[in-house]
Formats: sequence, structure tokens, C-alpha cells
Amino acid sequence: MNKINYILVLAVACTMCKTSTQVVPDELSPGKTINFGEVELLYTADELPINYDGSLSTIQKDENTMFFFHSWGCRGASSAHTWHYGPSDSPLSHLEMNKSEEEFWDYNGYYQNKEMEGIWILGMYKRDNGNILAITHSEIREFPGGKENQWFALGLGYSTDGGESFTFCGEIVTPANKYHNVGGSPYILIDDYIYVYFNDLTDDGKRQVCVARARLKEVLEAAEKHQVTEWYKYRDGKWDVPGLNSGISGSTVIPIVYGGEDVHSDATYCTALGKYLMTVQTHGANRLLLFSSEDGLNWEWEADVDYAPGYLQAYSSFVDYDGPAVDCREVDGEFYIYWPRRLLEEVHNNTMFRRKITIN
Repeated sequence: MNKINYILVLAVACTMCKTSTQVVPDELSPGKTINFGEVELLYTADELPINYDGSLSTIQKDENTMFFFHSWGCRGASSAHTWHYGPSDSPLSHLEMNKSEEEFWDYNGYYQNKEMEGIWILGMYKRDNGNILAITHSEIREFPGGKENQWFALGLGYSTDGGESFTFCGEIVTPANKYHNVGGSPYILIDDYIYVYFNDLTDDGKRQVCVARARLKEVLEAAEKHQVTEWYKYRDGKWDVPGLNSGISGSTVIPIVYGGEDVHSDATYCTALGKYLMTVQTHGANRLLLFSSEDGLNWEWEADVDYAPGYLQAYSSFVDYDGPAVDCREVDGEFYIYWPRRLLEEVHNNTMFRRKITIN
């Protein structure tokens, strides 16, 4: 794989961990520069108004206001699906909506005889007509059953009321072993297709990051009817492995840097770079990584966004308050990456950080 990187100008400040350092690839080539601002603490665990459990979806609902959606997906009294808004240094300062699972989701006949942890929305695509397509993460187990029987799937939801409620359209991707956490789900648009990235297993049972795609026009036409079309995984240079229940994994598209690479994260297209960007967390390696790609298949490690021993950095989001896309599927030459740090031993003890990125 060719190593094509941009000069990285890095300024690192770690609020929570004095030993945090920035690691960059050894080979750098002339060209555009990616400038990393300081790591900024936005919310302590006591201040954070959400129980951080998924990447924040972003929709710019008017010219000056960015709204952040978050799912706490449990069925029952503790479920919460919220819209917040606020300035870039306090993005969750105002609560716009808080609905339970029952108020927010129409399950459309799915999962009726199964127990669920719930459906999480982890990415949104806003159409020109205002309707919203959501990439979802489901955790399901046959009833009766315990967590040891829990399985995972990516799916789609659709909203015709600006995100006040969603209807579940169906599942689109499962790992080769459906009991493996599929993660999810960064998405990008390439030509006529929508790509989604997910955690799968290699043929010998090791974690890997893979990709599936479908034609966007067909996806939207089906979603309007609260249905799904067929998605296909990329494997060995072809898009011919059915996304659902094939028992076959895709090919690795994210190279192993530290081990534990996982896409409970986000992706975007950076117009200033002319490249796609994706964040990837690393579990026990305690790092949040930034990758870039020109084609959505060959991804290059660019830099570490964060390093914090003892913490997990899942659920990152790209955010551009005045960018080219109201749902941040595209960013320009100045944007943020937001993410939480989660203590490995205390999964609901989260703090929230951001880093400003500028392209020169």
C-alpha cells in the first residue's frame, strides 16, 4: 500500500493525562497540511448531560444552529433519544427534545418476539426535502435469552418530521459471526453509492474493519416505503458478498496500527483535502486515530487524535458548524472532532473533548 500522507503540524495539550503524546507516521510528503489544535475538555463527567453511548449525529437545522442527536438505546423507562444544541465550545448546553424508545421509534413490525437492548442512531443523512435517513445499530437476542445470545446488526431508519421520530426500515449488514459487535457506523457517499463501515471478523476470527455499499437512489426509494434494499460487502476486489447473514466476512480496509481498531466512530469528506476522513478507536491501545482515503477502500493512517491511558475513545464525530453539508457528511478547511473518554473500568463515566482541525 502506498504511503501518501500530508505534513502534520501538531499542537498537543492533554487535559486529563499529562503523559499524552501525539504519534504521527514516519513518512510525510509535501502538500496540504493538517493542523491539530489543542485537546480541549468540554464537559467533565458531572457536567455531561448525556449518557454517552454512541457517536453524535449532527444536523444544522437553521443557518446558525447545529443540533446534536444522541441515542441511549435501551428499551424501557431509561431510554432516551435527545436533540441538543449549543455553541461549538458547549454543544450540548440546550436540550431541544428528549423522547423514550416508545415515543421515538416505530419498529415497523421488527423485533416483536425478541428482547432488545435497543436501536441506536449513529449517523444521519439529510435529504434536500428535509427527510432524514439514519444508519442504525441494533442489539437483539432471542426471547428468552441472555447477553451471551445477543447479536448485532446495522440497519436503517427514516424520518419525515425532521428527526422528531423515526420508522425502522430493516437490517442491512451483519458480521460474519452475528454475535460479534458490528459497531458502526461511519458512512460516506461515493459516486452513486453510500458506503457504511463496520466491525467484522477475518476468516481466522480476528477483528477487522470492513465496508458494505448500496446505490443511494435505491436506498432512499426503499426507505420512503420503510423498506431496505440489498447491500453488499467488499471482499477480494469485488462487491459480491451479501451484507446480511451470509456468514462471510469482507476484506480489511483499515490497516492495523496499534491493534483493536474499531469503528464505533465517524467519517466525512474533506473538501479542502479532496479526501475522505475516518476516525477509528483502538480499545485497549487507548487511542483515537485519524485515517484518510481517496477511494473509500484504501485508507492511510494520518495521525493520533488522542492518547489517554486507561480510557476508551469510541463515539467520535466530525462537526463543521458552517461547512458544506448540513449533516457534516462533508467538511471544509476548518472543523472539529468531538469524542468522549470512557474509563475502561467504568463504562458510564465519560468526559467529552474536542480538537479543532484546520487544513492549509
